[in-house]
Amino acid sequence: MIGFCGRPHDREAAVQRGLAAHQRADYTAALEEWSAAAASCNSEALYQLGLLYARGHGVLANLADAAHYYLQAAKQGHAEAQYQLGLLHFGGTRGDQSSGWAKWHGAAALQNRKLLFPNGVDVPLDSAEALRWSRAAAEQGMAEAQAITGLIYARGFGCEHDYLEARRWYLLAAAQGNAAAELGLGVLYANGLGVETDLVTAASWYEKAAEKGNDGAQTALALMYLSGQGVEQDSEKAASWFAKAAAQGNARAQYNLALLILRDDEALRNAPTAETWLRRAARAGHVPAMHRLASFYELGGAAPPNMIEAAHWYRAAAEAGHAEAQFTLGRLYARGEGLPQQLEEAARWFEKAAEQGVAAAQVNIAAFHLKGTGTARDPAKAANWYRLAAGQGLTTAMVRLAFLHLSGEGVLCDPPAGAAWLQRAADLGDPEAQSGLGTLYARGEVVAQDFARALDLFRQAAEAGYSSALVQLGHLHAQGHAGDPDPAAALRYYRDAAAAGHLDAQRILAWNNLYGRGVPRDTAAAALWFRKAAEKGDTGAQFQLAVMYCTGEGVVRNLEEAVKWYRHAAEQGDRYAQYNLAVMLLKGQGTQEDADTAFYWCSAAAEQGLAEAELQLGDLYRAGRGVGEDLAIAAAWYEKAAERGHAEAVARLDGLREAQAG
Repeated sequence: MIGFCGRPHDREAAVQRGLAAHQRADYTAALEEWSAAAASCNSEALYQLGLLYARGHGVLANLADAAHYYLQAAKQGHAEAQYQLGLLHFGGTRGDQSSGWAKWHGAAALQNRKLLFPNGVDVPLDSAEALRWSRAAAEQGMAEAQAITGLIYARGFGCEHDYLEARRWYLLAAAQGNAAAELGLGVLYANGLGVETDLVTAASWYEKAAEKGNDGAQTALALMYLSGQGVEQDSEKAASWFAKAAAQGNARAQYNLALLILRDDEALRNAPTAETWLRRAARAGHVPAMHRLASFYELGGAAPPNMIEAAHWYRAAAEAGHAEAQFTLGRLYARGEGLPQQLEEAARWFEKAAEQGVAAAQVNIAAFHLKGTGTARDPAKAANWYRLAAGQGLTTAMVRLAFLHLSGEGVLCDPPAGAAWLQRAADLGDPEAQSGLGTLYARGEVVAQDFARALDLFRQAAEAGYSSALVQLGHLHAQGHAGDPDPAAALRYYRDAAAAGHLDAQRILAWNNLYGRGVPRDTAAAALWFRKAAEKGDTGAQFQLAVMYCTGEGVVRNLEEAVKWYRHAAEQGDRYAQYNLAVMLLKGQGTQEDADTAFYWCSAAAEQGLAEAELQLGDLYRAGRGVGEDLAIAAAWYEKAAERGHAEAVARLDGLREAQAG
């Protein structure tokens, strides 16, 4: 059978009737008219059918069907169809993401898919087809197609990068006033692509497109005004162009407008406006806006900090691959800020950021691997992460890596390498490295002993506020390694370190004042420093402070305070504190009498081998106080205490045996 097309005037009349029907939103009539004309090979009718399927007018929206009709029209030389077909292949589409297919996806049986969509539901991304059809339309003088053809050559999509060819097509389209082409020319001149870099010319092209309402050009021009490149720097004009583009939904413009508002508003009166623009950009998927919005909520901009909102946006940016957001999200999980503390999640996000080269994240994941926090303990992995961060110049990582080499943990024991890393970090001014290197010189470990060099390094670290170096300076002066022994100078260094919160210095001052070592005996000062150390959780200081509250030495006697501090030390496992607390509970001193709890603490101390506690525990079993009476167990505890040479335990054991024998 030989096919034929109907008479031209019949086809044209059907196309016009279809256009009239479409204009009055009678899509069914338009479909019928155009279908009839398309059957007679009318390219305009085929093109219009493609538009119906692209827009979902009177039919189920499906871009694959649209592409089918565009292709038939394009082959007949229809410029608009060629352009639309080129666009579809330039971006590619998936039918299960389009509105038409999504509506049917759950309802239509899969076996009916081919029936419903004979042309499929996908339009493949096809660079060659995109260039073929865009250029075909461009060669017919269609400005939009010329602009997209220029873009294809500029990006090297389906061809080699050809900026000269891109410029040629852009110029043809720009001659027709096409804003997209004017934007493209601005990009070429701004970046020196195929032409000499010329920011003034770039700005002029951006301005032409911006005045036509092109939001990309408005944003680019605003950035030039903001930086003063190609135009005179003018923040007000930058803000004006950003605002125009932002109003059109340009996320990059919204983000930059927010930053400009925050930068110029020291009182943050306009912070709510900035927040609005940041939120709009973030919701549009602009990743830097997500990160900045998260920071806005964390630090508090228009309102007090909101860590829940901050965590939400840090997560969004992190999941989009933003390295700094991944690091911060790890920090929030580690601290339990804005979301529940989850060390495994903290480790996961630290590692993601570390893999992207964030040095601080590399240090954190190294510490997690070293301690087995939130992940398997692996000193070798820790060393590797420290090495990577050290390679980026992070002195903290250099110091940690140095100590690993000195100890041989996770790496081969290599003290010279450890000393070298300390030296490198010390040269960069790291006070911990200076102090660590000073310790090596003071001890003569790895390096030749040199007290003068140690003294110099400790002083550098101390001047930077590193309190451990102050303690070391105190030791050198006390021991006569900085000249003649100088207790007064040593005391000054210890006091400075203690005032800075250094625990060892606080303990040293406390004991020196208690026993009058190098200073007049001052029990009040001793109690003061014991309290500071105790408040930091030092068990020895907690025990001694409790003793002082019991005796009233250096403080007003207060048995309640004594019980409190004995309890703190007991809970940390100090056997002497456990025993003393048990005694006070048995006697009801500073607390209510409580034989049951006394038995618990006495048992804890006895299990650690304290003879006095073993004796007391024997007494409790013998008397049935806080526990059921059991003379056999009492005898066993007396025997333990007696074996440690406790004379009273021997007497108790003898008395118990005599009573049992009689």
